[in-house]
Amino acid sequence: MQDRKIRILQILVVPVAAVLVAAMFGTRARAAGKAGYTVEELSPSMSYEEYEKRYKEYYGDATARMAEEGNPADFLLDDGRDLANKVEGSKGKSCASCHGRDAMKLKGAATHFPRYDAAIKGIMTFPMQINACRVQAMGAKPLKYESYDQLALTLYIKSLSNGMPIQVSIDGPARPFYEEGRRAYYKRQGQLNFSCAICHIQYAGYKARSNLISNNKHHTDHWPSYRLKWGKTGSLQRRFRGCLKNMRAKVPPYQDEELRNIEFYLTYSNNGDLIQVPGMRM
Repeated sequence: MQDRKIRILQILVVPVAAVLVAAMFGTRARAAGKAGYTVEELSPSMSYEEYEKRYKEYYGDATARMAEEGNPADFLLDDGRDLANKVEGSKGKSCASCHGRDAMKLKGAATHFPRYDAAIKGIMTFPMQINACRVQAMGAKPLKYESYDQLALTLYIKSLSNGMPIQVSIDGPARPFYEEGRRAYYKRQGQLNFSCAICHIQYAGYKARSNLISNNKHHTDHWPSYRLKWGKTGSLQRRFRGCLKNMRAKVPPYQDEELRNIEFYLTYSNNGDLIQVPGMRM
């Protein structure tokens, strides 16, 4: 009888303990989802100079040599130029109709994106702006996000700003969206109770499997990029979604408000860095 009581207690206690442990680890994750969540500040693992030194020691000049031999994303540049000159839609126009041959008048435009847009009362990313122009000015269908044509056109037009510094503004009505992006970046979520900041601030420069975890600096200046793991060109938001999947968190669709806010926050933190697309990543 005594053994039976002990067994019953074991059955009851173990699940309760598991719930308590889960609750203890999940408290900050749940708090993160509440309005007014206070960002959990994390100390940077190392300076950017230290990170650069560690990167060079670990990878050497492998990616630089591969880029010299040719970045596969370069093929998208030519196709993107053709798309910028292609007449589409009910109004018989192309990007070039408004922005000059090869859309050259858009040089410098990418330096100010993402940006606040009053019409949508939120953050407008560069791909969204291109689609808005297609629909409103050309009477053409919007391009599916992450499709070949959408990436090619975005990459080409953004490349017109290569060598120019990022100049994103968070003034006025843009500020709340910057703060939301910051909160989302620090928010613990998913089964692993991780945040973007845990990897890229607290443990930047350390290894995750065989990869060196990247530092926040230069996170946004080179997208779209060709990524060796993907074997194709992709966007910054595709990278965000991959990270969220690895965190066992909910993965939002492309151009979801949270993804746009995170992109806005990160891009502002890279103000002054020079646009350099297409990039090449591991």
